Parts: sequence; structure tokens; C-alpha cells
Amino acid sequence: MSKEIPVRKSNHLLETKTNKDGNEVLKDAPYKKRGFYYDGHGLYLQVQDEGQKSWAYRYKQTWRSLGSANVFSIEEARETAAKLWKAARRGEDAIALLDTLRETAGAGPAGVTGKTFAEAMAEYLKAKSPYWAASNRDRELRRYEFLFGQIPAFVALRLPAINQDAKNKALANWDGQNKKRSDVGYYIGAVLHYAETGQLRGTNKAAAATVVHHDDMPYRDVPAFYARLKALGTDNAKALQFLILTGAPRTSELIGAKKAGAWTKHPATWSEITKVEGKLTWVIPGNRMKAKQIHRIPLSSAAEALLGKRQADNVALFKITSDGALLKTLRANDGNGFDVHGFRTSLQEWGMAAGYPADLMEMCIAHDKRSAVTKAYQRGDRLAERRPILQEWSGFVAG
Repeated sequence: MSKEIPVRKSNHLLETKTNKDGNEVLKDAPYKKRGFYYDGHGLYLQVQDEGQKSWAYRYKQTWRSLGSANVFSIEEARETAAKLWKAARRGEDAIALLDTLRETAGAGPAGVTGKTFAEAMAEYLKAKSPYWAASNRDRELRRYEFLFGQIPAFVALRLPAINQDAKNKALANWDGQNKKRSDVGYYIGAVLHYAETGQLRGTNKAAAATVVHHDDMPYRDVPAFYARLKALGTDNAKALQFLILTGAPRTSELIGAKKAGAWTKHPATWSEITKVEGKLTWVIPGNRMKAKQIHRIPLSSAAEALLGKRQADNVALFKITSDGALLKTLRANDGNGFDVHGFRTSLQEWGMAAGYPADLMEMCIAHDKRSAVTKAYQRGDRLAERRPILQEWSGFVAG
């Protein structure tokens, strides 16, 4: 019988403290800057944006995420890392073991552990409810109670066990009831987002707790607004329609921008419309993107129709009247209080409600927030995966 390999606590390098419940928790102060912090036995704490911390495991040259530090405690992360370290010392493949654990027990440290969805939702509602008008607060809470009371098996799941299949099974409860299905899908995404990041969607962090940020049009209202644009038939309206269907890149990336009568950014031209793998794609060069990286946007059939007959490469895609034309068109058609750039969020929230992965929706709007670890083993812009999403979004918006 092989002797059990001991794990020495002295190997742990991350600074911890004991909370009021007697549990060992990570200290916040030393880990505010972005980067990787090594703890031992292959375990790292990855810090991204404020409030976004996750566990990562490294074996030889391979990295794997172990889940959010907001969901899994340092004790749970260390327990999993210790199991993998022991396996490696025995000559086993630690990554293969981790993949096996995930296949049999769900993603996350040491299988299905951590908070239940019910617990995460209670924390989310405690943080979210102050943003609701006092007159609506009780009604909103009752709505959550009523809807999620219909899917008790889902609510009882622990967060690591909630994958796309689990979401689809829960949402199937409202097949044929599009609004309820869409609402519950959005609520699930919002709860999971808060559990992962500690941040609420759609709230203005600089404002008081009773103020809600309204620059993005609710995705359920976009089809009616799009229909009003279509009825106009103007070039300005068509440009705004195209922007909505393509994930709302920055206005300047479509129509350009001027300062004192001179172009500071040239508009998109037909030279950027090309075929990738036989399908029409808008390829924005890096020098016209804020992130200075090429962004490829798959064009839906509705977006292609807005472009019309192909023109010479140096011809602008749309002949708009001014660089403020899209915002004026938005405001003139019952869009006051919203912003053109906010349609990115409309698409993103629709996608989350429809059940698409959050990282893929981020890439649809050119927000690639994948960690350095993820990018290391997940290369490319996932164009083929994004194409059906924008086609479905176009179908939702344009009918």
C-alpha cells in the first residue's frame, strides 16, 4: 500500500485571516492589483478587474480555471490543488484528473461545492433591491419568488453545477411563454454575474443607490424601435439599423468622426466588407478600433440587405448627414434617455437571456475579457460561433 503524501500548510503563500465564523478567508488588501499570485501546489489567485478574482491551477505548461474566488473559498481551492498535487507526485496526469472530476461532478474546486443558486439569488436581491423604486420593490421581490418557485430543482443546484444544460432545462418550464422565459433567463444571468464578480449589471456605480443607469435600451424594446427606423427608410436610419444588428460597434467605427471639419477617424468603407470562409463579414482594421485589434463581425442576412449593392472599395458604407446623425435619429424616434452605444448592452443582455455563454457575448461586442490563462489555451475570435448568434439576434430584432 502506497504511503499517503502529506501536504504541508507551510507551502501556502497567500495571506489569509480568520473571519467571524471561524473560517479561513483571503485578505483583500494585498491582492488588488491585476496579476497572478502563487499560493503553492500549483494554485494561483488571478486578479483581473476590481472585484473579479478567480482560482487557476497550473500543471507543467497547462492552465485550468478552478472557478471564481467569490464562489469558492480559499480552503476549497487549496483542497482541490492538494488533490491534484498528490496525483502529480504519484506520476498521474493532474489535468486529466481535474477534467474527470468536472465531468462527473460539475465545474469548480473539488466537485459541486459552494453556494446554491438560492443563496446566491438572496445575496443578489439584497444588493439589487435598493435600486428599485420603493413603490415597486415588493412587487419585484414577489415576481422572483413566484418565478423561481416554479423551478425548485434548479434553485437548489450549487453554482458550479449550473451549466447550459441546467439552464435550458429550467427555462423549458416556460416554453411557449416567450416573455417569462426571456425574463427568467436574464434573471439567472444577472444572479450568476453578481456571484462571479460581485457587481450588478446596469447600475451606475457613481450614483446613489436609488438611481438606475438607463443608457441601454431594454432588449425587449429593441424590435419595436427597429421597426420605427425601418419605416423611416433614410440613410441615417439604415446606418443605425446596421449598427444595432452588428453588435453596435462604436458609432465612429461605422460613420467616422470629425473635429474642426477634419476626419479624426475615417468611416467604414466597402473595402472592409469581405468574405471569410465564404460568408460575408465586416472586418474592421485595428487602426480604427479602440483596442487597436482587428474586429471581425459576421453579417446576418438582414445586415447584408441594409448594405445594398456592392460599391467601390473607397465608398463609405452609409452616406449619413453628420457625425451626430445616429444619436439624433435615436432621440427623434422615442429613444430619449438611451445612447447608441447602449445597444451593445441590449445585445449582450438578450444573449444572456437566450442562454449564450457570457464570454462569447463579450466577444460579440468586441469586449474580450478572457483572462490571460484562458487566452493561452483558447485562441481565435470564435467567429464561427458568433455568426449564428448575430443571425438569431437579427431575427429577434428585425423579424
